[in-house]
Amino acid sequence: MTLQFNLGYGLASAGSDIFTELNEVYTLDKSDFRAPVIGAGFAIFLNDRIDLSFDFSYARSSTWSEYVDWVDENDLPIEQETKLTQFPITASVRYFLMDRGREVGNLSWIPTTWAPYIGVGGGQMYYEFQQTGDFVDFFDYSIFYDTIVSDGWAWVGHVLGGVQWALSPQWVVSAEGRYSLADAPLDRPTYKGYEPIDLSGFKGTIGFGVRF
Repeated sequence: MTLQFNLGYGLASAGSDIFTELNEVYTLDKSDFRAPVIGAGFAIFLNDRIDLSFDFSYARSSTWSEYVDWVDENDLPIEQETKLTQFPITASVRYFLMDRGREVGNLSWIPTTWAPYIGVGGGQMYYEFQQTGDFVDFFDYSIFYDTIVSDGWAWVGHVLGGVQWALSPQWVVSAEGRYSLADAPLDRPTYKGYEPIDLSGFKGTIGFGVRF
């Protein structure tokens, strides 16, 4: 078994209509939902070419914005903070494109210096989409303060590819890219009429692990 810790960066697809509206109404862009990623997991050695891995990661973007076309009665910006949190818990099958090492006698094993791999997997993702600050009520054009939240769980699937470097028989370093597909219904009635929020995206990570 290999225990591993990862650091990286995530690029959210932000492709659903809620993000389109945010880009049009507020000073937000899809790139504002990119975020650092931290994670951990473990992989079970099935044979010299296949691992079964379980992992989780955490990413949260937080951006201040203001209305594009509206100001308050003092000609000051109407501001709010928008956060997107993603916490996937997944399992993957990783297939190594070459043997990861060779046995010498009955008691020793010499790892290959590097071994590329590909894989597929899936699981569940917890998400939270939150806006806190001042908003315009377009019925009477008053300004009010509020916190608007939508959260829940969604199914997620992913494909991945990477390479693993062996520093020794026990210690490894890896680099991985992963693209995930996921969406989830937004909470009602706040987001009535919106399509599911797009939680897909790409993340690249660097990992440091130890074999047992």
